[in-house]
Amino acid sequence: MDIVTKREEVREFFKKVVKENGLDGILLSDMEGLGLVSYLDESMDEETISASAAAIMSAGFITTSDTGKSGLNQIVLDTDDGYIVFIPIKDEYILAVMAPKDTKLGILRIIAKNVEEFLEKI
Repeated sequence: MDIVTKREEVREFFKKVVKENGLDGILLSDMEGLGLVSYLDESMDEETISASAAAIMSAGFITTSDTGKSGLNQIVLDTDDGYIVFIPIKDEYILAVMAPKDTKLGILRIIAKNVEEFLEKI
């Protein structure tokens, strides 16, 4: 994945997906919590979400390992106001998709999977 040279293309894709699906935002960070590309609601801070995503993903990997489970596919935070889905991509990146509460979780997972597939082709 060559995010650095295709950053604007990825951001435009994120923007399209957010607008077409009524999402709050999409963010891609590395596993250390450095934000790479995002299209977020203006009230959201990319730096803070990226750092949180790395911590959450790290805790997920540890918990998965400690419970004898293999392969962490996604972590879903279900809040009073909506959902945040975190997906590890190629063990290098974290995709975060934020959506309002009226979004169907199954649809959100499909959207996240489509974004993941787009990113894996880059």
